[in-house]
Amino acid sequence: MKDKARKFITIEPPFVFNNKYSFNDPITVAYETLGKLNSKKSNAILITTGLSPSAHISSSNIDKSPGWWEKIIGKNKPVDTDKYFVICVNSLGSCFGSSGPSSSSPQTDKKYKLSFPEVSIEDIAFSIKPVIDALEIQTLKAIIGPSMGGMTALSFIKQYPNIARDLILISTTASSRPFSIALRSLQRSMITSDPDWNEGNYNDADLPLKGMRQARFLGMITYRSPTEWNERFGRKLIKDIAERADLFGNRFQIQDYLRRRSDDFITDFDPNSYLYLSNAIDAFDLTEDCNDIEEAIANFNLDRVLIIGVDEDYIFPFQCQEDLYSAFKTQKNNVDLLKLPSINGHDSFLVDHENFGNSLAKFLK
Repeated sequence: MKDKARKFITIEPPFVFNNKYSFNDPITVAYETLGKLNSKKSNAILITTGLSPSAHISSSNIDKSPGWWEKIIGKNKPVDTDKYFVICVNSLGSCFGSSGPSSSSPQTDKKYKLSFPEVSIEDIAFSIKPVIDALEIQTLKAIIGPSMGGMTALSFIKQYPNIARDLILISTTASSRPFSIALRSLQRSMITSDPDWNEGNYNDADLPLKGMRQARFLGMITYRSPTEWNERFGRKLIKDIAERADLFGNRFQIQDYLRRRSDDFITDFDPNSYLYLSNAIDAFDLTEDCNDIEEAIANFNLDRVLIIGVDEDYIFPFQCQEDLYSAFKTQKNNVDLLKLPSINGHDSFLVDHENFGNSLAKFLK
């Protein structure tokens, strides 16, 4: 695990979750920082993450291993750490240092597993505030929220309307659409149907890897786009197909690629954490306690908003970004909407560094 640069804060109990459950153990939140906070503490940018990333967003002198947004964050990069103090917080419920089902109870020294309370996007957002407070930052220069992180960013500002001057939302939504809910429901079913899941009581030696592999395989198919799959693989066969493929096994290069990528993921991510965060994405609705998005964001005190989406995003379609844009525009916010010409689907922000990097750098200037 990449943890050389990782820092921690402890939230003393009780932590009251969004479902009103009062949790009486300390909550740990992991985070990393890059760059230097200026004397006015006015150059801080918070990055809120998608489902699977850790807080290790980019390499540094402390930890030289590549981060998940390596080509976007860093010295002389689009989000320049010579200018900005970048904070990336690991989501509550994740398995990379923050409290969740894969962390251990201080009372028993055993993993919480499903005894850990249900985690919502609102809880993830709420757990970030103590990190900002510990850094003695009153107002962030900007929050950048890609994918699930965009939901977290929206919830964070809804809870703390004056917390940031600028907001950048990337490939995200105010609430999930039926297609993506159905997709994630099937992914969760793949995990929980694996006998090794054992109602969440698996051990490290017997992880439900079959279910996790299937869930990730399905996810990878929809994180990108048919256009990309057609251009990259077409109908190319695996070269040694006669030796490696059984009757219903891998025959095409696209199958082999997805299998290998799925295998890489399941060795790092805790299955229960995946279930918790996937469920949180489906449950989130910015308008849950009001009539519409316009009302939900009415108290947001922002200078500027940038909303970015792409073609062929099947997880959070561009219509989701258009809905957010319309709401911010109705509230007379200084808001821009970009539809980037990327064939990489929902994962575009992770791989199309030129398009996204240029857009972020231009906005931050």
